[in-house]
Amino acid sequence: MAIESVGYARLINKYGLACILPTRTAVIDTSVKGRVESNDTLRLEPKYRPSDKLSDDLQFAFRYEGINLQVLHFLFRENVKDEIQNWVNQQTESKYARQTAFLYEWLTNDILDSNVPSKASYVPLLDERLQFGMSEGDRNQKFRIINNLPGNQNFCPMVWKTEFLNEIVNKNLKLRTQETLAKYDPDLLRRAAAYLYLKETQSSFEVEREKPSPTKAQRFADLLRETETGQPLSEDRFVELQNAVLDPRFQDVSYRNQQNWIGENRGYRNKISLVPARPEDVRDLMEGLVQQAERFRQNSQSIDAVIMAASVAFGFVFIHPFMDGNGRLHRYLIHEILSAAGFTPKGIVLPVSAVILANLDQYVEVLDAFSKPLVARTEYNPDTPNVSAIGNDAIFFKYFDATEQASFLYRSLENTVENDLQNEIAFLIGFDKARSQLNALFDWPPHSLDLFIRLVHQNNYELSKTKKQSHFEWLSDDEIAKFQSLVRESFSTD
Repeated sequence: MAIESVGYARLINKYGLACILPTRTAVIDTSVKGRVESNDTLRLEPKYRPSDKLSDDLQFAFRYEGINLQVLHFLFRENVKDEIQNWVNQQTESKYARQTAFLYEWLTNDILDSNVPSKASYVPLLDERLQFGMSEGDRNQKFRIINNLPGNQNFCPMVWKTEFLNEIVNKNLKLRTQETLAKYDPDLLRRAAAYLYLKETQSSFEVEREKPSPTKAQRFADLLRETETGQPLSEDRFVELQNAVLDPRFQDVSYRNQQNWIGENRGYRNKISLVPARPEDVRDLMEGLVQQAERFRQNSQSIDAVIMAASVAFGFVFIHPFMDGNGRLHRYLIHEILSAAGFTPKGIVLPVSAVILANLDQYVEVLDAFSKPLVARTEYNPDTPNVSAIGNDAIFFKYFDATEQASFLYRSLENTVENDLQNEIAFLIGFDKARSQLNALFDWPPHSLDLFIRLVHQNNYELSKTKKQSHFEWLSDDEIAKFQSLVRESFSTD
């Protein structure tokens, strides 16, 4: 059995490109017939082998691996301009030559000549069978290309169409969310909304291992309600959001101007999980992120909303534009993008952070999928913060592979819609039923009825001895037994 790297992998090896290796590579494998795909490898029989010419490897990559902007960024800074110019001159009808020429100019701002006929048909830059792109794009007359990339030169994460993502996109979670909510009484939904905003707030802080004060929690809940107002994103807006979730002592007045890092201070040494973008790169990266988000807001049907939410929200937390508060704003942005697309009806927030909190190990793995390869190439010592970091170049934050992040967000949303959302509404229905029945049987002191229901529900429908002594010593054992039974029946789904 012989295996040979082709496409992007061969270009990386041939030119010694300093990029992060693609998460999915293509190889020629003499042991297979046709093509065999897995999550990280595309194996093809020898008849697919391209020659070792630059043009043939690029044509192979575009056809079978999609567009990898990071690899192309490094490749185009090698001495390849003349080869690309000759290719597009000699094969003016080749869509691969025209795509390469367009991307060369787009990524380098260096100009090529073109004699592509003005009558040549326009072709999309990105193959949407392989990757998620915009349904509409700007037309480039020079190379007759439709630029359907999901982002821009300063920020353009890419998401590959895996089997899982294709399947879950076809489930149409947006419609399923709306159908789920349509089953309930509007008055109940209004009560559920208040509860869901509170739960999302508490969970978002708990992800950061923080217990917010009532004032801070209220500020964040108010922010979540603002997601549907459509306020444009900008540096000023992000500063406003950051200030709203932090103690005044830690509020920023602009994007950060110093290097930050994420990890643990262990006293004898620091464990670094991520060195975010350099401070001098933050503003350009954030301008690109804002441009991508606002372009989506103008046409929210142009690309799948969850894919866009993952790209923008995780891009934000990787860039880490503030010294503090980035995690909460990252999760706020998920709701901001979903709201812009009408994914959730007005006045409702999905408790996504609760699902993240319940799956923290998976959440950390998704963050690590981006950070570990970058940390491995980055040099930075938090003990000497005035010495600039090396290796955390802007390019790695501009054009990262967001496939894992999009998959995680989709799984979280599916769990939210199919389980958490309905469970929370079912809880309120049961709570209302228990309250009505218990209130009819007993004259409860102020606030004690709701407390009794919550304590019994949380403890498998039994009031603990400790809680009885501390809060309900005035109830008899027979009354407690009867009331416990009513609470259990109220929450029963049989």
